[in-house]
Amino acid sequence: MSDTGAWPPPEGLTTKIVPRKDAILQLPYSTVVHAPAPLVFDALLRVADYPAWNTWIPSAHILTQPSSSDASADPNDLSRMRNGSTMVFNVIMNADKPTSITPTQLRVVDISTPSSPTSYLTPDMLADPSFTADLSKVYRVSWTGNGGMYALGIKLERFHEVIVRGENECEVRSWEIMGGLMARVVKALYEETLKDKVALWCEDLKAYCEKMHAQGTAA
Repeated sequence: MSDTGAWPPPEGLTTKIVPRKDAILQLPYSTVVHAPAPLVFDALLRVADYPAWNTWIPSAHILTQPSSSDASADPNDLSRMRNGSTMVFNVIMNADKPTSITPTQLRVVDISTPSSPTSYLTPDMLADPSFTADLSKVYRVSWTGNGGMYALGIKLERFHEVIVRGENECEVRSWEIMGGLMARVVKALYEETLKDKVALWCEDLKAYCEKMHAQGTAA
């Protein structure tokens, strides 16, 4: 299990949509964040605040929200991901060209928290060292492609895990796996760039959340 062993595992990572055997490109990164896990997870889900910290995705928009049995859930609130949200990430691949944006269409396929764990990942999948099996201490979100280039031969799933390591400390693990014929083209052209961007995302998140936590503690 990933919470007791080295991560990423030497045999590589897996996801539900793109299993290890079909993986063409894997993009893992992890970092320790000195801030509470719920704060970090909320920052991940709250796309309206991405301009404040996310260098790679300086803007993101929720397009549609799923219907909810929760009467308090505002169907017009497009600020934060929910399970089933469709969204667009405006991606900057070249930092020297910040106005050159690639819109990327995505759909959230799972959100799991210690207080509201889901069954998206089966027990067999949770036994894989890619994942943190202890649902009592992991916040998890995953999304996949939703049309656009993902309808042209690329399968994708991205996971973020925020793992509780203490009251004011957590570990963020992020990995994206691509499969399909066109994933070979992406790997050949952009593998190193994408690895750097995934690392940038996580380090931006770390800096932002640690600052927010420090300001809250001071207040």
